[in-house]
Amino acid sequence: MNRIDEISTKSKEMILSRLKDSYKIAGFESSNSVDPVEHVQTTNNPLEEMKQKMSDNKYIVHECDPSALEDTINEIVASYGYSKMIYGSGLNLNLDKINASSKICFDKPIEELRADVFHSEFSIVHAEYGVSSHGVALLKSSQAQPRMLSLAPNLCIVLLKKDRVKNSLASALNALKADCNGKLPSNILFIAGPSRTADIELITVFGVHGSQKAHLILY
Repeated sequence: MNRIDEISTKSKEMILSRLKDSYKIAGFESSNSVDPVEHVQTTNNPLEEMKQKMSDNKYIVHECDPSALEDTINEIVASYGYSKMIYGSGLNLNLDKINASSKICFDKPIEELRADVFHSEFSIVHAEYGVSSHGVALLKSSQAQPRMLSLAPNLCIVLLKKDRVKNSLASALNALKADCNGKLPSNILFIAGPSRTADIELITVFGVHGSQKAHLILY
């Protein structure tokens, strides 16, 4: 390490240390998130409401037993003819059962995996919660599941446990806050199906800012 690199490293450590110290607010107490819009449930079954609204948001929704997750994933991937997979270190699935010729673990900085990330055809991610009022999946971005997993590949497969469905954004945020010792993670994603936009002629185009296709597997 040369002198310039050494100074740069020390400066970085000093700045991060000051930021960490300033983050500590004496007497701070976490409070529940409050939904500014009252949610009127259209059904007494949040799971069914979420499935319908996710379908409206262009998710393709599947249901299966936990033991059949890998088989369901293989059926989805085979329907597109994809074989290049990217996944996070916290995926917790039997990778040997997933049919893919290339399986890249996103366990390094994006600078070291850029080509693999942007040339992978599909990714698999876990959602923390589903929100029935909006038909969206709440994901927690972390080192074990980087944010780019849901953005770069053509196909994003979202896994969600059926008992993790909340009826509003506020209830999902409060549940996540409780899971994380009263503090929300620094990066949260709400995924409302495949990426889409419309130009001045109001022609919908998919995949501009994220995956072109989004599948949800409830288990």
